[in-house]
Formats: sequence, C-alpha cells, structure tokens
Amino acid sequence: MNEEQKKSITEFSQGELFERVNEICAGVNQALDEKELLEFSLKEIMSLYHASRGSIFLLDEKGENLILVSSQGMKVDEQNRITKRMGQGIVGQVAQKKEPFVVDDISQDQRFNNFKARGSYKTPSFICAPLLFKDTLLGVINITDKTNNTRFRIEELQMLDFLTSQIALNYRRIGLYNKFKMMVQETMDLKDKLGQTHQETSKLKKQIINQEKLASIGKLAGGIAHEFNNPLDGVMRYTNLCLEHTKEDDVVRGYLLEIKQGLNRMANIVKNLLACSRNETHNMTEKVSVKDIVEHVVYVTRSEINLKNISIRQEIQNNIPLIQDLGIARILSNLLRNAIDAMKNGGEIVINAQSDGQHLYLDVTDTGEGMASEDIEKIFEPFYTTKDIDKGCGLGLTVVSEIVKSYRGKISVMSEPRKGTTFSINLPIQ
Repeated sequence: MNEEQKKSITEFSQGELFERVNEICAGVNQALDEKELLEFSLKEIMSLYHASRGSIFLLDEKGENLILVSSQGMKVDEQNRITKRMGQGIVGQVAQKKEPFVVDDISQDQRFNNFKARGSYKTPSFICAPLLFKDTLLGVINITDKTNNTRFRIEELQMLDFLTSQIALNYRRIGLYNKFKMMVQETMDLKDKLGQTHQETSKLKKQIINQEKLASIGKLAGGIAHEFNNPLDGVMRYTNLCLEHTKEDDVVRGYLLEIKQGLNRMANIVKNLLACSRNETHNMTEKVSVKDIVEHVVYVTRSEINLKNISIRQEIQNNIPLIQDLGIARILSNLLRNAIDAMKNGGEIVINAQSDGQHLYLDVTDTGEGMASEDIEKIFEPFYTTKDIDKGCGLGLTVVSEIVKSYRGKISVMSEPRKGTTFSINLPIQ
C-alpha cells in the first residue's frame, strides 16, 4: 500500500481533494445508463474512502422497501437476499430520516442498540448517506470496511453528502432522458399507427364507394340485359347473314364488319355489367384448362388483332393443373381487349402462364401506350377509364378485379407512359 492509498480524505491537500472529486463528478456527468452510473459511483467513492465494501440501495415504487442494486466486496448469496425496510438498520434509518450517518462503532452506537452487524463485516465503522433529489428520496449509499483498518470520521461525511447529491442529480437526469426517449419512440409509433389508420380508412372508404357503384350496377344490369340482349342478338344474327351473302371485295362488307365489331363491344359491356352485379355465376365444381382458355380467347379476338397488325405470342407452360372456372376466361378476355386498345399502330402482346402446382401465374404484356402512376391507382374502380368514350365504359378491369377476389388471388400492374403495360395475376389452383 503506497502513501496516497493510506491517506484519508482529511489528509488530502485541498488541490489533491479537488482534483479527485472533480474526476468523480466528470465521470458521473458522462454516464448515460443508470446501472453504469451507480456502479461507477460506488467504485470511485469506495476508492476515495479506501473502503473494501460498499452498496447502493434504491427505493421501490411503493416507497416501502430499499432494494440492493449495486455492491462491491459482498458475496453473491449475500447480495441476493438483502432488502431493507424503511427504518431497518443503518440503511433503513438513513432513508427514513433522509440524513447521512457516520458510525464509529456499531456495537457502541446507541442509535443501533437492536442492530447486530453481519459477521462478514471486517470493521464496526460505517458511513452512509441518502441519495436525494430536491428532498425526494431515491436511495441510500453505504460504505464500510476501510482497507487501512481506520474508522470513518465526521469530517468525511460532508464530502459523501456532496457526492451523493451529484449521483442523485444525474440519476434523475438519466431517468428523464430515458423517459424522453420513450416518449419520442411512442410518438413515432403513434404517428406510424395514425398513418396506417389513415391509409386503412382511405382504403375502406374507397371500397365502400366501389361497392355502392357495384350495387347501382346490379340494379340496372338485370333490366338492361333483358331489354338490350334480345334486340342485340337479332341485329348480330342479321349482320352475320349479310356477311355470308357479301363478297370479300364488296364495299358494304367493310361496313358490316365495322357494325359487327361495334355489336361485339356492346355485347361485352352487357356481360361486364352482369359480371359486376354478380348475377352471372360460374360452376364452382367445373375445372378448365388454362391452355384451352388462352387459345379460345385469342381465337375470338383474332380478327381485331389482325386488323391492327398486332403480333401475339403465347408462352404457356405444359401440364398446368386444371383450375376452377370462376371466370378465368373473362379475366383473359378483358386484359387482352385492353392490350389491343392500347396499341394504335401495331405492336406485340405476350401471354405468359406458369404454375408451381399450387398457384397459377398469369402475365399479359403489351407494347402499347402505357399508363401514368396516378391512373394505375384508379383503373380497378367502376367506370374509371383512360380510353375514348367510344372504346369502353370502365368496367372491364373492375370485372377482372372482382373475379381475382373470388379466386382469393392477387393482381398487380406495371406500366409507364409509352413503354407498355404488364398485368400480373396470381391465382391459387385450389
């Protein structure tokens, strides 16, 4: 043990003591964690007082018991069983009176007649002080067992009282800082939740509006189908008869083909109205071949494809499992007609169908005009369309969306102006 280690606080020069205390206060002020603060403080104070045993107790939330939170020089089993009640022993009395104590000899001190020091203590002398913040008790620090076997003196109490005030101040600082961080985090979490709630509310409102539109369609669709389909079938039948009795080079044949194309568009609108109103159902038990559906839809639209000088490529995986017929032909038909309408001066359409046995992955890609991002967000809404008034009424993609929902599948769109469009659909096979 060197000479400095043998010195008590009263033997330090004023400069030495100031430097030592300043080091402790600097370390206390830099602590960012409550545990780090208490362990550092206890270690440095024990070093300052040449003590081999020390402990810090904190008052519990109820203000009834003092819980050991940091210690040095104590056995592990002894640490685990120490809890002090208010008024019990040295620590309890210091906490109750909120005053620092110096005990020269515990066995001779009348304040602790009923207290017996533990056999593990090496000396009968203690110095103990409360951790106070504006008269609010936070805990107690207790120091004993000087390594030079000397006893604590009253002159040493003032310095401990000053150091404990700095510890209490920084303990509260760290607590407030942690509380502030928690509040910031809670605010951020709340902001995120509010954002999610706003998005969910907007989505729900949009769904309600769409359902109201679909309900309106349902009221009209039945009447339109009966009043519209019968004369439409008659006009279509007589148009086909006229085409059979005209030659390929007749001028009137071109007019009849234009009429037929318009009639097909009208028939498709009626079908979409019925599909949106849910009046048109499919056989839930019937299963169909995806390859056959693709070939049929392409065949039906072949005249329009050829008329616009569009090439079409089918990339269909072999042995795709049969899928329930909930309207997959209507999905393909509407997507294919959209692709045709998007290309004014020719181009290419690619229909890709793949399966992993559990899902059908269907892509329809065109090299047409594409869409802006603000249009993509609205294309599945009833009556929303980017086409000219004579090209459609904005129900085709609504039908597609409703059928995909009936499959419990997913649909997504990738598109950019003048760079084409891809519709990607994922449908469960079962």
